[in-house]
Amino acid sequence: ARAAQPSSPPSMSDAYSKLKVAQLKAKLKERAQSGAGEKEDLVRRLQLCDAGAKHALPDGRNPTTLKAAEFRKALASRGLPCDLSINTRDELMQSLIDALKTEGGGTSAEAGSSAGGGGGGEDADELATRLALQVLELGEAGNPEGVLSLLGAAITRATPFAAQRKAYLSLARIIHPDKLPKLGQATKAFQHLVRAFEVLTAPEAPPQAAKAAARAHTAISRSNDGCFKTQLFCPRCKSQWGSADSGVMDFDYNFMMQGLKVYCCALCLCDFGCMTAEHRCPLCRKPFEYHPRDYHRQVTCGNARCSGTFGFWLYHVPARVEDDLRQEARKEQERQAKQREAAAARVARAARKGTGGASEAERRAQGEKLFVAGLLDACPRCGFEPPPGVSREELAEHLGCCTDKKAHAAHAAAVAAAGERRAKKAEARDAQAEAQNLAVWQFLGGDDSQAWLLTDTQVKKQCEERGLATDGTKEEMLARMASHASGRKMLTEGRAAAGGGGGGGGGGGKISAAALPSNLHSMSLPQLRAVCAANGLTPRGDSTSDLIHQLEAAAYAGEEAVLLLEEPAGRGGGAGRSARGAAAKPKRKTPCDDGDDGDESDGWQPEESSSRRKRAAAGKSYKEESDDDDE
Repeated sequence: ARAAQPSSPPSMSDAYSKLKVAQLKAKLKERAQSGAGEKEDLVRRLQLCDAGAKHALPDGRNPTTLKAAEFRKALASRGLPCDLSINTRDELMQSLIDALKTEGGGTSAEAGSSAGGGGGGEDADELATRLALQVLELGEAGNPEGVLSLLGAAITRATPFAAQRKAYLSLARIIHPDKLPKLGQATKAFQHLVRAFEVLTAPEAPPQAAKAAARAHTAISRSNDGCFKTQLFCPRCKSQWGSADSGVMDFDYNFMMQGLKVYCCALCLCDFGCMTAEHRCPLCRKPFEYHPRDYHRQVTCGNARCSGTFGFWLYHVPARVEDDLRQEARKEQERQAKQREAAAARVARAARKGTGGASEAERRAQGEKLFVAGLLDACPRCGFEPPPGVSREELAEHLGCCTDKKAHAAHAAAVAAAGERRAKKAEARDAQAEAQNLAVWQFLGGDDSQAWLLTDTQVKKQCEERGLATDGTKEEMLARMASHASGRKMLTEGRAAAGGGGGGGGGGGKISAAALPSNLHSMSLPQLRAVCAANGLTPRGDSTSDLIHQLEAAAYAGEEAVLLLEEPAGRGGGAGRSARGAAAKPKRKTPCDDGDDGDESDGWQPEESSSRRKRAAAGKSYKEESDDDDE
């Protein structure tokens, strides 16, 4: 064995180590590799080139010849880190070559196995085929625990996640479809493996999930005749979304195309949705414009040479997934509402300061000063980018000699074009946010009591569709919508609405507890006033605590089991506060027995007072009562 080792990589490493730096750089230049770094880096780079020649990509190319985009894609498709700003290219290249060794084995190893005549490769293929068939059989029988236990270790739902993941990855390396090209059912077996891992690692289903599953077979859905799962691509790196290595489920296509969610590109980490993604026609493969309103329609791509119509595929979505998405989408819209309010407040503060913008000449002079100081990468006049290490004197000299008007005009045109592209991207992001805002509100039921989630633009559009006035603030428009909904309900039911949207200007009606925001106690005063207006309540009070008290009293009126953390009614609220407190009937407050209306609590005392009186009547102290409890 030792006699057969002179041709191994260590001897090649010794040969490279004996070369001079100039010779190493010449060899790297012949192989189109970078010559930067110390001698150890150059030697390692040449070793990687040799290893890449032995363990080539599936298309036969040496992985060291890949461009940056192809290199990142090759890493991401194998689940490896692909950020060149964190790891060096040589480190990432080593991890890619190691993965290629694991996938196909090395040339020398294959030669050794074939020379030995042991047939180890065939035995591995037979084992992988047998395991894949067993996974397929157990998966079709609905036995996820048996699937992950095929390698010997017993895997159940109670097994730690690390052990579950280890068993899943071990099986995935063996029965991956790329390893079994001759087995027609390899893809289906791998899908059963993935499904078994998801079932065992998913949290326990709540009791409502059983009812949802019972009524799942009665769900109504539209037809998929003439529909396709269209291709979507990242607007930045142009990689396809929804592929097998992107980590999304089939029903995520529904959420994406309806504008309910935005997704992160697995390659460049860019967040995008259906309005910012690049869509391609399933018939002619050309790009086309898309809007969430087109999801349930048959459309054409609009290209001159394509006259066919097509629809968009509708996948089945489990009821539990829909419920989770509703909660997630509502919390996301609540978070975005706070962000919009904070951004509007910053703009208002800037407007109050009245500093104004600098003139064009002032901005140009400031840019030139920053360029001379080395704080700008390019000349603000001609766009020239100086190399690193240039002194301030040289930058000032360039600025003094920069008088080419054609270069100035070309650079100004390039800057203007870049500004237009940024404005177009910002417009697309705003359109995506508006479309998602409306889609989520409709997904939550489109109830007027939830209209406070809408943006000002969407509230105005809702008023226009109903023939209502669109002037005034958002709070005023929401109040008109609530009053309009209350009037329609009186016409259909013959009585005033008792839920959210009823009450008009009275502000004393009962609203649904589900209509209250999940972040009610962290909302600002304008947001709380918008919630009151959307539910048909007239805001009473000028503080957040007053409005929170009013909303909770309207939502939990008559429910004694609800614990409301409130201040005593007489503390800053007057008669109106006590009336609302009496209507709410909080659990921790009971009317005093002496009927004294002149005290500060306005006839209300903590429950502790009545229990103290009961103990006093029985002649027991706190300690005696606790002793009785112990007995």
